[in-house]
Amino acid sequence: MNFLCYVHIPYRLVTHFLRMRHQAVHVNSILNGSHSKDIDIARFADFNHQIVITKDEDFKNLHFAANTPKKLIRVLLGNISTQSLIDVFQIHLVQLEKIQKVDQFYIEIGKHQFIYTTDYTLDQ
Repeated sequence: MNFLCYVHIPYRLVTHFLRMRHQAVHVNSILNGSHSKDIDIARFADFNHQIVITKDEDFKNLHFAANTPKKLIRVLLGNISTQSLIDVFQIHLVQLEKIQKVDQFYIEIGKHQFIYTTDYTLDQ
């Protein structure tokens, strides 16, 4: 899998994905880093076939309004330790590996939830 982690996602999650033999990059390492516009980050992710991981609701709105980023995971865990975040992703990794082949999706991950949407029509 290929992940792009947004500003409030810790670098250690990127490192974890790399250790698990996935591709991953933090937004601070691309474009204009944390000063990049959300639309530019979304387009970058789509061009590079990346799954955006964020806590930011703006990306959810962008996903449903503009159909970008095509693959989005929104983290709804509040303030938790980095290790707890890594543990949550590790628990859901098998599900993510199955879903990642879909052309587009929106996923919300919480402590006790994994909700994903792949079957929807976006009004253009």
